[in-house]
Amino acid sequence: MKKRLFYVFFAVTMIILVNISCKSQPPAPTPEEPKQPASTQPEPSNQNQPQIDPAARAKAEEARKKAADFEGNAYFPGEWEAAEALFAAGSFTQAANAYDSITKLSIPLYAQAREDEILAYRSSLISGGARESFPEYFPPADKEALLALSQYEAEDYYTAKDSAAKSLLMFQVMATAFDAWHIRQEIIERDFPYYDLDKFEQGDEVLKIAMEAYKSDDLPPAKKNADEALDSFNSVLSTGWVSYARKRGELAEGERITAHDNRTRISSRIIFEEAESYFSVAQELYAEKKYERAAKQFIDAEAMYLIARISASEKRSFANSTIKEAMESIERSDEHAEQAKLIIEGGLE
Repeated sequence: MKKRLFYVFFAVTMIILVNISCKSQPPAPTPEEPKQPASTQPEPSNQNQPQIDPAARAKAEEARKKAADFEGNAYFPGEWEAAEALFAAGSFTQAANAYDSITKLSIPLYAQAREDEILAYRSSLISGGARESFPEYFPPADKEALLALSQYEAEDYYTAKDSAAKSLLMFQVMATAFDAWHIRQEIIERDFPYYDLDKFEQGDEVLKIAMEAYKSDDLPPAKKNADEALDSFNSVLSTGWVSYARKRGELAEGERITAHDNRTRISSRIIFEEAESYFSVAQELYAEKKYERAAKQFIDAEAMYLIARISASEKRSFANSTIKEAMESIERSDEHAEQAKLIIEGGLE
């Protein structure tokens, strides 16, 4: 009996131990599902796309650049857009032909435009007296212009383009330098250098450097220094006009005060009012920093105040003379009357 109870107890104990062991173990992992590819669609085939011909593309790009260099996109915008569309579509052979056609049409127009620019500068310089004043600067620029023409005729277009650009720059240097020289002359004639002597001397120096560079065929520095000379002389002239306008304003104001003190505004009212009008306009122009015009208006005002004052003085002189003559006439009349009275009285006696 005891033995059978022992076996029962042993069996129950083994069952409890098995259950505890099962509960303490982690659950078995769930097997992962196989990953699906991102897309089950087949890769697109490149068999239907056109193959790019590198040589054809390079030729089209070269033709495109040449057409643009001679401003074909500006001269023929419609044709240019059509050629661009062909290039974008990958029709490089057709695009190259289209660009070449634009270039052939553009080159004569481009050459003519450069010639017109050169002749415009040249004519302006000649009409202004530059060739008579500085004849040595013209032959190099003329020679370069003729060279460009012969190169265009020989269909050496890029070389001709460079020669024309050089000739144009040479005439531009001359034009700028000649403008600077003209302003320098005006400064001297108006006695303005002392208003800004340092700037005036700087303008002289860089103008000399500019023309030396021109003679040496070093054109970019020549243009730069010519521009600087022009700026310097313009600055001196501007400073001169400011000071001169202020001076003329002070003189006009002084003449105006004198005219007031002499009551010119009354005796020569019309002329005085005209002077006042000039003076008022001059003040407005000075306030607007239009100094050259202001100076001229102040001069006119000063002159009109002076004329009004002289006119008033002449009127007073004439009036005084008239009064004197009248008094003398009255005195003579009184003497004659007294004599007549004496004669009459003597006859009556």
